[in-house]
Amino acid sequence: MLTIVHYRACKTYIALSTASFLASTALAHAAVDHTHVRSAAGQHEVASGSHVTSGKAASGKAKVAAPRTLVSHGTEEVQVNAALQHGAYGRMRRIAGGGLMARQTGGDMRSTVTSEYINKQAATTTAYQAVSLTPGANFSQSDPYGFAANSMLSVRGLGGNEVGQVWEGMPVNDIETYNGYPTYWADGEDIESVSLTQGSAAITAPVMNAAGGQITTTMRDPGKKFGGLVDYSYGTLNLERFYGRIDSGEIGHTGLTGYVSFSNGTAKNSLGPGRQMRRHVDFAVKKDFENGDVIKLNGSYVDMDYMYNPNPTKDSWNTYGRSYAWGGTFSPGSSDYWQQNRWKWEQIMLSMPSLFKLPGKTELNVTPYFLEAWQNSPASSTLSETGNYYGTQPVSVTIPGVDESGGSVRSDYVGTQSVGGVNAALSRKFGDHKITLGYWYQYGVDDLSMPFSSVSSSGLTGSAWSLHNVTMGNGEPYLAEKEHTVTQTNALYLQDEVSLLQDRLKIVGGIKALMVNKEGTNGLPGPQYHVGSNNFQPLPRLSVAYKFSKDHQVFFNVTTNTLMPIDDTLYNSYSGGAISTQGNSNLKPEYSISEELGYRYQGNIVHASVALFNYNFTNRQVSSQRYVNNVQVYSTINGGGQTTRGVDFEAGLMPFHGFSPYVSAEYLHATIDNNIQVGNDYLPTAGKTAVRSPHFQGAIGIVYDHRNFFGTFSVKYTGSQYSTFMNDEKMPSYKTLNLSLGYRLPSFGFVKNPEIRVAFMNLTDEKVLSGVASPQLNAQTVTGIHGSSIGGSSPQYYIAPRFTTSMTIAAGF
Repeated sequence: MLTIVHYRACKTYIALSTASFLASTALAHAAVDHTHVRSAAGQHEVASGSHVTSGKAASGKAKVAAPRTLVSHGTEEVQVNAALQHGAYGRMRRIAGGGLMARQTGGDMRSTVTSEYINKQAATTTAYQAVSLTPGANFSQSDPYGFAANSMLSVRGLGGNEVGQVWEGMPVNDIETYNGYPTYWADGEDIESVSLTQGSAAITAPVMNAAGGQITTTMRDPGKKFGGLVDYSYGTLNLERFYGRIDSGEIGHTGLTGYVSFSNGTAKNSLGPGRQMRRHVDFAVKKDFENGDVIKLNGSYVDMDYMYNPNPTKDSWNTYGRSYAWGGTFSPGSSDYWQQNRWKWEQIMLSMPSLFKLPGKTELNVTPYFLEAWQNSPASSTLSETGNYYGTQPVSVTIPGVDESGGSVRSDYVGTQSVGGVNAALSRKFGDHKITLGYWYQYGVDDLSMPFSSVSSSGLTGSAWSLHNVTMGNGEPYLAEKEHTVTQTNALYLQDEVSLLQDRLKIVGGIKALMVNKEGTNGLPGPQYHVGSNNFQPLPRLSVAYKFSKDHQVFFNVTTNTLMPIDDTLYNSYSGGAISTQGNSNLKPEYSISEELGYRYQGNIVHASVALFNYNFTNRQVSSQRYVNNVQVYSTINGGGQTTRGVDFEAGLMPFHGFSPYVSAEYLHATIDNNIQVGNDYLPTAGKTAVRSPHFQGAIGIVYDHRNFFGTFSVKYTGSQYSTFMNDEKMPSYKTLNLSLGYRLPSFGFVKNPEIRVAFMNLTDEKVLSGVASPQLNAQTVTGIHGSSIGGSSPQYYIAPRFTTSMTIAAGF
């Protein structure tokens, strides 16, 4: 269940004339240096700019943000807005909704949240939390500070495994399950912007699972001058977090800049006993060449030790509420002690997006990347020394200290992932056409095993990495699973972008040929050893964007997307020496066709976007969970055909006397098209509402930033949503309110632009469920189409975090 990241791209070289920029901004209501950057597939304009950490004190007058160089694959237009003022986190720009709604110009619906908003929230804010107010985003979490991976973001009713995740050109989806875990990627202080494209991914993006759209996390560039930032947070649940960053500034006159940051955070578990711990490092080194070439090396390292809280059924929630948690004390023979449910995760990511200017209006974007990750996702369980099976073979096992532990053990779910890849795109202009030819290759190795570790008489175990001391008669570790999977991904893409009517009309057409090969071995004795699958999917697309006046634009797109079956579906699972789950290498991947029709207004005061969308799915893959020796293992349910229709809307006000309101809404109608087969019968699911698909979601945000005072307020409403395909159980609607307040202090000595802010999450302490963790086909016993009785299973849910507050003190230097 490891997370792997992959690269999409945010591109481009910005060349700016400072004199003409100053002249234009003097005439335009504080707005705006419009510096545009093109990439290869997205046609979007995103507010961007450089964070200045040199430590120059604010003068009270508006200051101009320095130009920023970006590199990416895609046709992304980047706008650098004039800065309003300077704070501890850098210069702030004029963006609609106070940073919740950056300007867009592309042929699809996209919402971009910038650092202007992120840096007013709690310092622990993740990429998912940043975009949680945008239309279509249905965010579920259990840990308020993002130190644990109990979270999911679904978009337009499509789960996290169907949302492509891109961090600085790398794909951040787990190569085994395709889910995303933003707490591993970056610290909020280092994030420049987070974009959610609700309907699809850029054709150049290195993702293979983007029917639910694409999340792109863009990191800040290194500062041009030496400086840095320090902040410290303290809050509810004994939160303590330190963050520090140093920018080298330009080294000599080489065009080389860099930064490195470190954070260390810890807090009590919000649901039951235990603590969360997260240590993180971000770094970047960037080289700007005189001819316009750009090379940027990005790195991220995370070390986490956290509680993965149990997800209750509805009955458990109604009985125990927030007290549903792991046991706080150990008794021999128990299987719910919290010490045995501490998860461990380490991960390092490297990406190097590079832009090379070639002769003849030609550009080459190349991004090599690498990821290595190690995990142990254990659970408390019980085991006897007799009556066990190793695959299909009966074995006896030895459990050290079994008399003292009463047979209690830790079920370890140990994994190692290695991923390397490269994404390259060659673009050339021919008159009104820009042709892009690209190739993406990725090689991933995923090793998973389930050994067992003994526990002491007090329930304690040893190292998460090396104990595993429950053995068989031959001295080898006793394993419940042993899988080795190699996945190779090849993708060729070709795109033609046509600009007509003085760039007012843009037509982008292309096709991506995706080839995914999986080869694996099941190391347990039994009828299965080698497994494999080969899938090929052609993915054509077309988008049209027409700007019929300065402020008005219409857009339309047709896209196709796919989702490959996860590794888990290939392998047999064994219980009691027999096959409990039959592996299937012939499962068909999900395939979808979507259409989107939208309109944008982006004036001097108000920005607004609205989009109508329609999806048609075959072999719909719905992310769920199953249990192996009490360990929650990700799995999928084939939901057959599905039709999804709806409308997304968002609007934001440009800063007016310090206020920047924002509103978003979504209406969604998603239905299952066919009856789903169970054994030799069928569940009567045709016409039922799809799971995780609330009919209505809405959010209101208010951002205030004037002189020394700043703050944000938001309320998000999420309608009820079904958790079973038979619609015989649903999760109630809920709302959450968040508030942050801050004040900027005068600079003194070498301390520049200090500030203090307080964030309140779940302000009214709503005691609610926040999402569906594991949907099921049916909760109650159902009579099938052919008359057989089909037993039900209870869905599980995420518990929303309790009220928490944190105070952060920050200063630049």
